Amino acid sequence: MTFAEIVEFIKTEKGLGKDVPGFDLSNGNEKVKYLFLLEAPGPKAVDSGQISFENRDPSAKEFGKQLADAGISRSEIAIWNIVPWYIGNRDGTAIRAAEGEDVREGMKYLPLLLNAMPNLKCVVLVGGAARRAHMFLSRLTTARIVSCHHPSMRVINSNPKAPEENVELFRFLKATL
Repeated sequence: MTFAEIVEFIKTEKGLGKDVPGFDLSNGNEKVKYLFLLEAPGPKAVDSGQISFENRDPSAKEFGKQLADAGISRSEIAIWNIVPWYIGNRDGTAIRAAEGEDVREGMKYLPLLLNAMPNLKCVVLVGGAARRAHMFLSRLTTARIVSCHHPSMRVINSNPKAPEENVELFRFLKATL
């Protein structure tokens, strides 16, 4: 399955429409060696229909900046969410934290994603919710699995060194993979 087919499969199986944003076609996607897994799409991703640095979202912009500072290009990455559908309020203005059941349900689709990525070398779990999938992913792939801070302002406000630590990790990955 291609990434687009995976998105359509999830939409159909879950009975969701635009609440499952697709992959940003400006990224390398199926051909890449880095997969970044975040928590869940926010309202801006739902509005745009894709998980993208171009979304008008501070976390998306910060994440794009961190990768650029580390020298990782968009052609080298795919970005997805451990919970690939919107889990926020009904009016689409605020996301809620992913709960255990959300993560378990979202993990069911990871084998499809990994099978579509023949060159995958590294899965980066971005934030605490994504880290919950580490053991599951360890049984699915031989790719290296690492974790980093979520790029949200909430995380950065509580740990001002988080962006710098992410950039250091991304540079290390770039140099060693």
